Amino acid sequence: MTNTNYGVITRASCEPSYKETALELMGGFAQDLREGAGAELVRYGYFGTGQGAGDLLFVQLYENLGGFDKAQEVYASSASYKSFFQSGKVSLKLRNIVKILPIAFETPPNPSPKYLVFTKGAADPENKNAAVDHIQQATGILSENGALTARFGQIITGSNVGQLLLAVTYPSLDAIEKTYDALNESQIFKDLHKVVDVNQREIIRLIG
Repeated sequence: MTNTNYGVITRASCEPSYKETALELMGGFAQDLREGAGAELVRYGYFGTGQGAGDLLFVQLYENLGGFDKAQEVYASSASYKSFFQSGKVSLKLRNIVKILPIAFETPPNPSPKYLVFTKGAADPENKNAAVDHIQQATGILSENGALTARFGQIITGSNVGQLLLAVTYPSLDAIEKTYDALNESQIFKDLHKVVDVNQREIIRLIG
């Protein structure tokens, strides 16, 4: 696994008629960030569930915040980025930074996920370590039921500062269903809910 310590999550609304064009431009912008900012990983797609279904999602992972600093220069020079926002059909809703907390997860070689599940929750500061421990114990259930990657972190900017975020990718909706069926039968999952108040779960269809 690459040494990723920070994630940058960007969400934007998009006019439905412009979505396909916007996703193509996001692919070009993703490549610009890999080449110009040294992004360890870039994923993008659109929300399939939740109040903002249809919104676009763009996720960047970096070893340190110096990478995000370089990304600001890429924003200024990327033709794809300029076309994306100058279209007048896309509106930025949020851009938050997540400090990734270390959990061990056995990622298969060259994973090709189709879906990403974001689960957000609040926990008292004294319960943060317990939450990390429970997530770590649950990773076996995730991988056994088809999850491809798993990352856990704490939001450090924006309106949800301090809340915890679990990001898990899957190859199919069937794998998501199978995973949550198993989790709901697990005492580990029940113990996790004793220390974390889950307040949001959304499914994103990944395009790149």
